[in-house]
Amino acid sequence: MRSIYIQSLTAGLSNADGISEFWDKIKQLILKTLYDPLYKSVSNDYSDMFSLLNTQVNDATTNIYSGPRYWGGGLPFGTVQKVAENICIPIAAAFITVIFCWELIHMVQESNSMSSENAKPKKLMLVLMKFGLCLLVCAKSFDIIMAFFDVGAWASMKLGEFSSSSIRGFTVDLNNALLENPDVYTVEDLMQLCGYKIMLFFGKLGVCVCGVIVYIRIMLWFLEILLYASTAPIPYSTWINKEWSQVGMNYTRKMLALSFEGFFMLLLFAIYGSVLAGLSQGDFMQNMVMIIGCGFALAVMMFKTGNISASIFNAH
Repeated sequence: MRSIYIQSLTAGLSNADGISEFWDKIKQLILKTLYDPLYKSVSNDYSDMFSLLNTQVNDATTNIYSGPRYWGGGLPFGTVQKVAENICIPIAAAFITVIFCWELIHMVQESNSMSSENAKPKKLMLVLMKFGLCLLVCAKSFDIIMAFFDVGAWASMKLGEFSSSSIRGFTVDLNNALLENPDVYTVEDLMQLCGYKIMLFFGKLGVCVCGVIVYIRIMLWFLEILLYASTAPIPYSTWINKEWSQVGMNYTRKMLALSFEGFFMLLLFAIYGSVLAGLSQGDFMQNMVMIIGCGFALAVMMFKTGNISASIFNAH
């Protein structure tokens, strides 16, 4: 009897182990069925986020390279050029005439101070030469300002050649966070993937927001350049007079600062790309924090490039 009881108990335990093993297999099959497509979806979202990030950077870089000259099909640039040539140049001519008369009056006053040196014709010729040069500069002032921008664009393109790999060369593998084919599927890994899916949704949303902010900043930069360039003949009309020439000098420094804002924007992209280039060995959470945090820092710093460039060229 005892042997029969032991055999039946052993058979029952074997059946229980078999049932437990059967349910474990069912559980692993269910988890695998949920885990594999979710892993692929998260991996695709991860790749899409970086593709979107690269697209935003590339589009911003292309806009900076093209500049305001080709923005909107060149129509805004053509409008501003017509304003500068047909409205601001006549105003500048009036200013030059007033300042030229002022110079002549000042020269006559000096010649009446019993100084024979000031009455020589060479001083009158000097004033006439200044008048002629000022007219020439005012007539070509818009082209001069665009030449300043061409210098800044050349510097931006050289920076792009130097740092192109650091801007576009960053990728992250999801295998650093979770294995694609683990030996044992667990509910914890499945829930972790769900958390990653949610974070990637907000991550892609954050990248889109940063891209919109960067685009708006570049368009504001274009508008500022065009607005300043449209009035270029007026400040350049003050160069004929020593006291008033500071207006033209301050304007020139301001335009140089504006021309190099694109250079500093591209430098920010290069720094951002260099930071992201080292993410492939990091943790998923750390990577997401760096991507989104540095992205918003980049967007904020884009609005500070104007102050940085103005400080360098003393254009305040």
